[in-house]
Amino acid sequence: MSHPVSAYFNVPHGVANAILLPTIVEYNMLADKGKYLNIYNYIAKLPAAPEEFTADMLVDELLDLNESLGIPAGLEEVGVTKDKFDAMADDAMKSGNIAVNPRSTTKKDILALYEKAF
Repeated sequence: MSHPVSAYFNVPHGVANAILLPTIVEYNMLADKGKYLNIYNYIAKLPAAPEEFTADMLVDELLDLNESLGIPAGLEEVGVTKDKFDAMADDAMKSGNIAVNPRSTTKKDILALYEKAF
């Protein structure tokens, strides 16, 4: 999903990834098989034990990390406009990344994710 953001709006690829990451992590929560705890413990100030960890803790930590790094909070802040969502979703669906995403993803899902990250 970040490639179209970069291509259509000249947003640096890493910035596009960082903006979208919390939204995508939240979307993929249903498919987490323990990796989220590992990622959380790499980036959190204080690690969490498995029995106290919930996947939304990783989303919150990513949002905090983005804020501390000065990453814009949403796509709108980097000049993305909603009129391109449909074309961007078409491009995102052509990516090989959709096939390997841990959760099945449709164009409708992509559109909703862009909207949420806006």
